[in-house]
Amino acid sequence: RRIMIIISHRGASGYAPENTISAFIKATEMGSRAFEFDVHRSLDGKIIVHHDYDFFRTAGKNLKISDLTFEEIKKINVASHFNGADFEHAPELLDVLNIISPFADFINIEIKNDGNIYPDIEKDILREISVKSDLFEKIIFSSFYFPTIEKIRILSKKARLAYLGHKLPALLITPAVIKAKKAGCENFHISRKISFSFNLKLIMKSGFKVCVYTVNEKHEAEKLKEIGVYGIFS
Repeated sequence: RRIMIIISHRGASGYAPENTISAFIKATEMGSRAFEFDVHRSLDGKIIVHHDYDFFRTAGKNLKISDLTFEEIKKINVASHFNGADFEHAPELLDVLNIISPFADFINIEIKNDGNIYPDIEKDILREISVKSDLFEKIIFSSFYFPTIEKIRILSKKARLAYLGHKLPALLITPAVIKAKKAGCENFHISRKISFSFNLKLIMKSGFKVCVYTVNEKHEAEKLKEIGVYGIFS
């Protein structure tokens, strides 16, 4: 039987506020062995786990992560959008890794860095993770900002990389595959909106492990498993 990994997207984000400590604890309790989350950098250089560049959607605050220190971030309730949740702030990268590392076989860190808003964030992340050398081989880096992936490759020959395709029309899949190969990516992550059998097989034939985001319906998951995808973000 073919195994397909199920990656807890922003932690167990259907059951707890996304990308919070409780979402990652919940994911481990639910038996998750694969995790995905997003990182940014605060004004004082801390690596912060949060999806958006600002706190508007999660906390109703029109404040950017890059403009705030971690002390200020700790006062913002990113669980306020989640019904019945207690106060939680956006955590630091190492706090999340400490929770999931005893359970994780696969950790996808998505680096948010559109337009290089966080110059040298790649170096900062690699430095942070270097204290957890046993985890390094389980971590795979992805980013919609491709120069970040290229930069990680320059900084580390050992880093595992994933090409993250955003609004990728079928016509652009082949050039994307060539680009991903050149950077030494082993995974290829695409949206379920373009996860047609033809596209998936084309990417898999090129030697990539394919993961599809965001799949929350069982019938869809089963179909993707049939096709042979490596994992789904759910």
